[in-house]
Amino acid sequence: MNLIDMSFKPARFEVECKYSLLFESALGIAAATYPRLHDHLETPKNYWDNLQQSLSEKLQQELLHCQKNNTWKILLQLLHERDFQSLDEFLQYIKELPDEQLRYIAFPYLDLSQQQNREIAAKGDERAVREMIAACQGHAFFPGLIEFVFKENPATLTEHLITIMEKWHTEVADKDEGTIEILKRDAQAKLQVIGKLSSSQLVQRATGVEYEAEPNIAKVLLIPHYIYRPWTIEANLVDTKVFYYPVSDESLSDGTHKNIPPAALVNFYKALGDEKRLRILKLLYEKERTLKELTELLELGKTTIHHHLVLLRSAHIVKVNNNGTYSLSQFPLNMREQLLKEYLQW
Repeated sequence: MNLIDMSFKPARFEVECKYSLLFESALGIAAATYPRLHDHLETPKNYWDNLQQSLSEKLQQELLHCQKNNTWKILLQLLHERDFQSLDEFLQYIKELPDEQLRYIAFPYLDLSQQQNREIAAKGDERAVREMIAACQGHAFFPGLIEFVFKENPATLTEHLITIMEKWHTEVADKDEGTIEILKRDAQAKLQVIGKLSSSQLVQRATGVEYEAEPNIAKVLLIPHYIYRPWTIEANLVDTKVFYYPVSDESLSDGTHKNIPPAALVNFYKALGDEKRLRILKLLYEKERTLKELTELLELGKTTIHHHLVLLRSAHIVKVNNNGTYSLSQFPLNMREQLLKEYLQW
C-alpha cells in the first residue's frame, strides 16, 4: 500500500509537577477502599487492618460507601478544578457547587468524543448516560461510577464527599507527620530537572512509564504520593494526562546525608553488574524476544532467565510489551548517565 502521511503528530508536551496533602488524602482513601491491593503496597497489610479498627464508625461507613461506588475518583477530579490551598477551601468549594456542575465533574472524563454526552448527562439526560456507559464498557469501574453519579442525589453526594475527606484528613492524614515534606522534596527534585531532560525522559524518571506525545494531550501533570507506593496511577483530564507517581526512595530522607546515591542509580548499576543480564541486554538490543527465545539462546533455565528479567525490569531497563515479549526501555541509559552526573556534582 502506498501512503502519503500528511497527519499532524505532536512532537512535545508540557510537564508540570505539583504536590498536596489533599491529593495524598484522596489517594489514601482510594487505597483503603481497595483491600485486594493491600498485599501489594509497600505499607504492610497489618497497617491497613489496624487503621480500619482505629477509625471512627462514621468514617468506616463512608469508606464502605466509597468502596462500593469508587467515589475517591470524584474527589481526585474535584481536586483538579483549582489549586486548593487548604482542606477548608476544598470543602467549601464542594459545598457551593451547583448540582449540574457537581455531576459534570463527577462523571469521569472518557475522551473528546464523549464530552458533549458528559455535559448533557450532567443536566439529567439518561440517553447521554447510556451512551457514556456503552463507550467505556470493559473499564473496571467507570460504567458503575457513571450510573451512580446519575442516580445519586447531589445533596447526598456532596455530604458524603465532604464527610469522608474531612474525617480522613483529621483521623489519618494529619497524624502522618512528615508526609508533606516528603511530597515537597520529591516535587522539587522533579522541577529541578525540567529543561535538563526531555518531557518524555522526565515522565519516565518519575513514573517508570514510557510516555510519548499523543493527540489532544498538551500537558502531563506529575503528582507525587507516598501512600500508594510502589504504584503509579494514570488518569485523563481534558487536554491533560495525569500520573500520580510514587515518591523516590531518596525523597524519603531529609537529604542530610548527601553522599548517599539515589536508589534508582544503585539499582541500575546493580542490574548491569552481571554477565547473564548483560547478555540478555545484548539480545534485546537486537530485537524484542519472548522468554522462551531468551531461554533457548542463553541455554539457561526459564526460572533463571525470569529472575534476571525481574531485576532488569525493576531497574526500568527492560519492559514487557502487550504481546508478552520483552524489549529494552527507551530511555534508561541516557537517564542514568544524567542521574550519575547530578549525583557526582553534589
